[in-house]
Amino acid sequence: MKQLIFAILFPITVFGQTVSDTCFTEQQLINISETLNELYYQDSVNNSLIDQQDAVIQKQDELLQLDSLHLQFKQQQIDLLEENINLYVKQQKHLQPKWYNHKFIWFSAGILTTVLTGKFIVEVIQ
Repeated sequence: MKQLIFAILFPITVFGQTVSDTCFTEQQLINISETLNELYYQDSVNNSLIDQQDAVIQKQDELLQLDSLHLQFKQQQIDLLEENINLYVKQQKHLQPKWYNHKFIWFSAGILTTVLTGKFIVEVIQ
């Protein structure tokens, strides 16, 4: 029985090892190996580029948020300055002299009072 199994398995093992495992030549295997190495290198470079692009995108998002905040603060500053201008206009309206505070009116009233007082005194004396 051992001899029968040996007789059956011996040709399979002897002739099985003489047949090449692959259908590629050594040069083709070297080329495939070099191509795989190059592809692994390109993949690592691409991965590092993707990581850098992700970092750039994150920085751009932060910059976008800061720009939007800056625009909001500028708009708020513009609104406050416009309100300040309106307050100055109101203040100017309140500080302008009224019709009865005009210098010409007070000067005329002073002259008229002096003249009338003088006439009154002259009439009282006579």
